[in-house]
Amino acid sequence: MAALILEVTTRGLHRYFALEGEVTTVGRALDNDIILSDPTVAPHHLKIIRYGDDSVELVNLSDVNPTRVERRLLESLVSRELPLRIELGRVHAQLLRRDQEVAATRPIAGTGSGSSLFGRAYWVVLLACACIFVGGLEFWLDAYNEYQWSDLFKHVLRETLLSIGAFVLALAILERLLVNRWEIRQMITSVCLVYLLYYAIAILAGLLDYLFSSAWPGTLLYLLWFFLLIPGAIALYLIHISHLHRRRALLLAMLIASPIVLPSLMQSSKLLLLLEDFSSAARYQNSLSSLNWHLRPTVDVADFVREARELDPGEFAD
Repeated sequence: MAALILEVTTRGLHRYFALEGEVTTVGRALDNDIILSDPTVAPHHLKIIRYGDDSVELVNLSDVNPTRVERRLLESLVSRELPLRIELGRVHAQLLRRDQEVAATRPIAGTGSGSSLFGRAYWVVLLACACIFVGGLEFWLDAYNEYQWSDLFKHVLRETLLSIGAFVLALAILERLLVNRWEIRQMITSVCLVYLLYYAIAILAGLLDYLFSSAWPGTLLYLLWFFLLIPGAIALYLIHISHLHRRRALLLAMLIASPIVLPSLMQSSKLLLLLEDFSSAARYQNSLSSLNWHLRPTVDVADFVREARELDPGEFAD
């Protein structure tokens, strides 16, 4: 009889036990052949019996949290078809043959060609410097009065470095909990790229708002950023850097992004623009664009003043 393998998965880590004998017992008691320390596992939870015709029998031994095979409650099962997915309490396992194919080896990000963004120290430095420059440029463009270098330094430190640092710290803690490791250089590179993408989208949103003389393009990009791009960026990191399974990575990405997305949306004027008759821009701005695509003609200043005088308090012109 060829030896079988019991693969036990806990917190993303896999342990493998060779089943050499005809009978193997699994449970929390110390007299078992395979000992699982999880409190939801019974002292004697499962018996695995191997037969000479390469069939295997699984016998449930627990009344509390009984064994499940392929998500179905088990009393006794004889099968030649492997692998079999087994649940013992909240411990997940698989019964495999030794010749079971394994997934292809995934490369560590940044260990390939020298042009790879991820994992290369000089890319980390370049992207961090680019984020600092973009943060300072935003402060300079938004400043209406003369500014001091100390104000610029405080803005970059507060809005750029602390924002990037907070995201890196949060991802580092989550990655440590999920896969028991962290990839600091890859993490900083990913956060810097997302930070630069945010400013690129902000510039594009402003240009589209001006082009269409409307706030809906910027609002659409704003919602797209929070509902799709942030969870998508986190999911891509978990899949390609942390090497989590796609389904689990997508679910975790939505859970990780929700504390960022929900408060930002609830405090945003963009959401008020959709829910109420509110606009952060003056209404007369809709006729200022030289690329106005509205069918209505622009409003003459004299006509605008005349119509405004005729309005009752609280009303506005169409």
